Amino acid sequence: MKTKEQLMNRKALWTAFFAPFCATVLTGCSTLSPKALDGAAAQARKLAGTEGLAERLVALEEQGRMTYAFTWMTAEKAGISETEARDWLAGKTAPDGEEEETPAADVDAVEFARLEWKFGGVDGSRAALSSPRLSGLKAGASSISYKWEKGLGDWGLSNGDAGALACLFVEREDGGIVGGKFDWVSTSRSNRPLKNVLEGYVGWTLEGVPNPCKCYFVVISQDGRKRSNVIGAEWKR
Repeated sequence: MKTKEQLMNRKALWTAFFAPFCATVLTGCSTLSPKALDGAAAQARKLAGTEGLAERLVALEEQGRMTYAFTWMTAEKAGISETEARDWLAGKTAPDGEEEETPAADVDAVEFARLEWKFGGVDGSRAALSSPRLSGLKAGASSISYKWEKGLGDWGLSNGDAGALACLFVEREDGGIVGGKFDWVSTSRSNRPLKNVLEGYVGWTLEGVPNPCKCYFVVISQDGRKRSNVIGAEWKR
């Protein structure tokens, strides 16, 4: 636990760093009006000096969760959800890199080529099978749970770094398997809420999908080049 003096020193650092950061980041967010940007930037400067914020940022720093800190600050100041903030920040910070060649393996619950990327604003159809492995999918009415057999470390993501895309697919009455991205995910998370799926996030709809239905879950890298195996379960809503 940090002493009061140490916390105040860290507070001064975060105040100096995050207020300009928020103003810079939010200025580039084209979805906000100039008036909203000015208000958000002013609020960022105000909140950046508060004791509670300093404590939260120090805690995030100690846990190695800087990605979440940036996301949380952006969401708070822009008045948007954390999922939307991650989407926007991903477009600003997507890393460059060469596609990794990984051998195909018979580990998918359904043929990956059958998955139709209709929703979520991401096309992962060309993702190559990589090292992360999932198992034990369970689908509840409003959330899914699963087990990581091998996490996202080979993608350069720490245990708590929500830098990969969680993708769900559902089998329609006509046999088509449609879906796409609905959230962000880290190795530390073994369950995800389905709120975005149920509430129409970036085109999501369950029209033509029986209840219950077959559902499939796969995780892909932020650049859409790599993926985990595909796991499946029955989903009763």
